Amino acid sequence: MLPFGFSSPLPQSGFSPFSPLGALRTNKDSKDSMETILIVEDNAIVMESIAESLRVNGYNVLQALNGLEAIPLAQTHLPHVILSDIMMDGMDGYTLLNELRKDPATALIPFLFMSAKTDFDDIRFAMNLGADDYITKPFTPTSLVTTIKTRLSKHAMMQSAVHDKIKQLTENLAYAMPHELRTPMTAIMGCADLIKRNLDPLNTEEILLCSELIDTSVRRLYRLIEQFNHYAQLTLIEADAARRKQLYSQLTMYSGDTIREFTLEEATRNGRNHDIAIEDNIGDAILPIKPYYLEMIVREVLNNAFKFSPQDSPIRIVLSKTAEHYSIIVQDKGRGISKQHIRSIEAFTQFDRQQYEQQGVGLGLALVRKILDLYSGKFLIQSEQGAGTTVQLTLPLEAPFFST
Repeated sequence: MLPFGFSSPLPQSGFSPFSPLGALRTNKDSKDSMETILIVEDNAIVMESIAESLRVNGYNVLQALNGLEAIPLAQTHLPHVILSDIMMDGMDGYTLLNELRKDPATALIPFLFMSAKTDFDDIRFAMNLGADDYITKPFTPTSLVTTIKTRLSKHAMMQSAVHDKIKQLTENLAYAMPHELRTPMTAIMGCADLIKRNLDPLNTEEILLCSELIDTSVRRLYRLIEQFNHYAQLTLIEADAARRKQLYSQLTMYSGDTIREFTLEEATRNGRNHDIAIEDNIGDAILPIKPYYLEMIVREVLNNAFKFSPQDSPIRIVLSKTAEHYSIIVQDKGRGISKQHIRSIEAFTQFDRQQYEQQGVGLGLALVRKILDLYSGKFLIQSEQGAGTTVQLTLPLEAPFFST
């Protein structure tokens, strides 16, 4: 048995020289139920040898002599795996991989290079381009099939994880969204009905109570809408280099005073003035972030500290500068967050909602993380259940340089 990468004549029967004892080619009831492999190889004999062995192992096979032939096949048939040589006329394997990664329909198909180029730099270059694996020629049919099975298994695991995430997201939205919309709207409608039915008998105190309830409910709805809007806008900015550059069009001056001002404002709104302690070690430093986004991330973290810690428990804010970054630390003595939940922080995810009544749909900390990612900052959480949580937000010392 010759390994792939060497030329040898093929028999004319249905037997393969690359399977033990010349095993018969297996056929399934339908090709639609078979996993499809696209082979891209400019040596017709080697390509047919690989194709024969894959058919013996139950795979449906597509064949192309170069990248130009492979692209329409990949786009039309969406194979489960693509095996490609590197050095080919017309379009080489590197260019083929780049072109397929540009198309959302083919971008996630597992792509394996097979080549006689065995230098570490060649392999590393191919992997850095986004290849899923690299098989050096010559190789045996057994090792090829094993590699394909491994890639298919990993891809299936990734698809399953994505499906689970989508399912979890759907469940989170289905659970939280109706509650978040219904609760304030019920309060508004109730107050409106009360005023409409009892306009004359209502005294000033009752009218004031209704107006405060309406104001609170409207603000809750407004905050929810704003969070959705911010998250959508930030997602668009992530994919647009020009808009990312504009993030630095305005920096935060006198950052210590600025943070102190809206921290105390947020504490007053939550009735926690006496719980706040601020340690300011940055003073009038200029932070490389728009004041609008700085205020947003600090307010979101503060809101979580207020929400998940009891009244009369301390909340400490520490502003500092190190040799590498600016740091904002918010520390509370609340119920804490489990390590599993910390790893799961993302949009539309709330923790223990069935156990604890809480507002929101889980966008707050996801917004914080997304903003800091855009500004090359970091979002770190240390927590101990029952003892409290420490959140650290870091930003680089200076805005990045953009060449014109």
